[in-house]
Amino acid sequence: MYLGMMAGGQHRGWGMINDEGWRKGPLTAEEDGFLIEYVRFHGEGRWNSVARLAGLKRNGKSCRLRWVNYLRPEHKRGQITPHEESLILDLHARWGNRWSMIARSLPGRTDKTIKNY
Repeated sequence: MYLGMMAGGQHRGWGMINDEGWRKGPLTAEEDGFLIEYVRFHGEGRWNSVARLAGLKRNGKSCRLRWVNYLRPEHKRGQITPHEESLILDLHARWGNRWSMIARSLPGRTDKTIKNY
């Protein structure tokens, strides 16, 4: 048996399609394009509906995470600045591991980026 195959799924390039027709694995550049265009035109919303209406065979959670952590235009990439670092340390001392609350004070940064820092 091919090691890339999972029980109940078919191998399709990088992703897997399970018996229900859902793709698994990394989103392709084409899927990213569909997601970007859909959100640009319709906005964010109920992510299960976004996934279905954008023509993606993905669940809503994977679309939401891809958008929030990678595709969102205002997403800030690159190193944390010294100012951001001091703010993170101050807010962490005050609020603990409440990464989403801390992220609200750092426009363009995600809770995932801050937690990983």
